[in-house]
Amino acid sequence: MNLINIKGTCIGGRCPKICVPFMGTTIEDYESNADGLLGSSANAFVDIVEIRADYFKSLNDMDELTVLMKRMNEKLSDKIILFTIRSECEGGQMLDFAAPTIKDIIRYVIEHKLADIVDVELNQGEEAFAYLTELAKKNDVKIVASYHNFNETPPKDEIISKLTKMQDLGADIAKIAVMPNNIHDVFTLMDGAATVKESGSTPVIAISMGGQGTLSRVAGELYGSDVTFASMGESSAPGQIPVKQLKNIMDNITAITP
Repeated sequence: MNLINIKGTCIGGRCPKICVPFMGTTIEDYESNADGLLGSSANAFVDIVEIRADYFKSLNDMDELTVLMKRMNEKLSDKIILFTIRSECEGGQMLDFAAPTIKDIIRYVIEHKLADIVDVELNQGEEAFAYLTELAKKNDVKIVASYHNFNETPPKDEIISKLTKMQDLGADIAKIAVMPNNIHDVFTLMDGAATVKESGSTPVIAISMGGQGTLSRVAGELYGSDVTFASMGESSAPGQIPVKQLKNIMDNITAITP
């Protein structure tokens, strides 16, 4: 498997990395999030910061976006920076502009190297995905391909198919996050992810959301999910656990796992 090494942090090793999402409408909001993290004892446990840009009211202003991302990179110089525009159909905020498109903004972030990793939803389509992936390689930016379903958990075969397709399209990391309707769905997600991780070529992120899916957020080491998302205040998805609580549980799992 191709491990991802950024800023001295390895994604794809034994222990999952912890990512914290930042949300805000203004640059000051994101700076406040960064200052809160840096001033917290939880800072030592956070490997990745996700900038959820779909919340940013000036997302369509490239000058303002550049300022935001440069300030985040400066303040969080030791963290991996993940840039995400979550589409409305996959649980993101509704954008109040038609242009530039999400693809245009992602292209800009990649070309100007404003993030270490950029999230590209599978629903962008194969042509757009191939273009952005090739562009990212030229600019030494990593791509996490993603699929989110807030209504249900697809069958195991579909989970495997989506993650495998992401890998085949050239993603550096393949991510799936789904909603369970019962405990069996949680194990379906974990089983599918484990199957892909055993035979796949890239790190995998597999999350079962909501209260029932909590197990998937803490036990990634056991079934092969390489990144888990934690909260510091507001959560970006249902079921996220506070950083320090999550880290404590994960360390206990590591201690008793051969």
